[in-house]
Amino acid sequence: MKLKTFAALGLALAVTTGAASAQFDENDYYVSVPFVAGASGIYVADSETGVTTPFSLGLLIPHYGWFGHDGNFYVPDRGFPALMKITPDGVATPLSLGGHFQKPVTCIPTMDGSAWVVSDMEAHKIVQVDYDGNQTLLHDATSTGGLLAGPDGIAFDDHGNLYVANLLTDTVVKIDTAGNATLFADDPALIRAPGGLTIDGAGNLYIANYDLHTIVRFRLDTGAGSVFAGPDLEKMVFPNDLKLSRDGGLIVAGRQGRVTRVDAVGNLSVIFEVPELIEYDGVAVKQDANYCSGRYETYGEGTPGTGGLEPYFGAIFSPCSGHIIGLEFRDFVGGTPAILFVSSGSLPNGALKFKGADMVVDPAGAVFMTLPLFIPGTGAGGGDMTLQFTVPAMTGLDGLQLFHQVFAADPAAPKGVSASNGLLETFGL
Repeated sequence: MKLKTFAALGLALAVTTGAASAQFDENDYYVSVPFVAGASGIYVADSETGVTTPFSLGLLIPHYGWFGHDGNFYVPDRGFPALMKITPDGVATPLSLGGHFQKPVTCIPTMDGSAWVVSDMEAHKIVQVDYDGNQTLLHDATSTGGLLAGPDGIAFDDHGNLYVANLLTDTVVKIDTAGNATLFADDPALIRAPGGLTIDGAGNLYIANYDLHTIVRFRLDTGAGSVFAGPDLEKMVFPNDLKLSRDGGLIVAGRQGRVTRVDAVGNLSVIFEVPELIEYDGVAVKQDANYCSGRYETYGEGTPGTGGLEPYFGAIFSPCSGHIIGLEFRDFVGGTPAILFVSSGSLPNGALKFKGADMVVDPAGAVFMTLPLFIPGTGAGGGDMTLQFTVPAMTGLDGLQLFHQVFAADPAAPKGVSASNGLLETFGL
């Protein structure tokens, strides 16, 4: 949906603080605008119409913001430099000013939500900021052995490891809970001027690639990376911030005053755009601030087929009420029929076989279903496919666990059937 929402841009720029009500709408988009004829600040886009209006002006260069547990909005502003607190009526004040900050760009909550973690691209630091404004240096170039270089997007995995996108070296660094830093990704063909970074509930890390106009994806377990979405300059150009969305997939902010959605198979769609606003340096939706608790976990071992390859069965995004998710099938022999087993119970490897292949789902579970599939492609490992689904919007799913496994016809496998690993799906809210 393309909307030219300012009948007269000058009228909008005359507003210094334009909150329509004293509360944040759960579904509206709050975007960071670095400059528009001097009127930089936070703008709000209506979730249904895309109509965009000033919310809190007077900021200098606001970046990737987040909603706090106290009902306020927090956003780093590298122009002040400060972590800014914005109340529901649009009033902005520095929560934490100066100190370790030179050009702060990203803030995310700590694992327990009690404080903020902020990246500073100029100081090459990661800083914790408490709700009273006190700063604590967590990591810098020295403590990471020189691995922090222009840190931009940051995200925690479920184990508390922090992943950092380095804008200056086109790399991603992993910092574990003991503070040890290692290089996680360094692929110039995939990463160029990385910005926003997020991690889903299936063990995938996504990065907005500013210079390549792409979203790239890395698996946390193997480090394997690939282009997930783009380039498509009609829908996404110079992507900056990105976040997991409760309305489905990823939302991405970029140039052309555009916010784009990315679904589970990498398709792009424009949610809204206001070209007059030139570029968005951040996007946030209040309902997205609390991550979905649903998770996918691989388990067990499969049975190899052609080429000695064990088919891989994984997932994309997080299994929560109303969410878009993807089931991913990789390394099967191409062009073959297959069947997906879904059960409420699991089995250890070797306990039971299906046509010579180990089953790791229990056919005697209280729930047991089958779904016929056809894996396209050709040759050994050439059978790749992602199926996209929408999880039913119902609260009764919370905590439900289902176990999945895929079996495929394969002439090189024992008794002509190869099998994937198991995939445990735990639904959440």
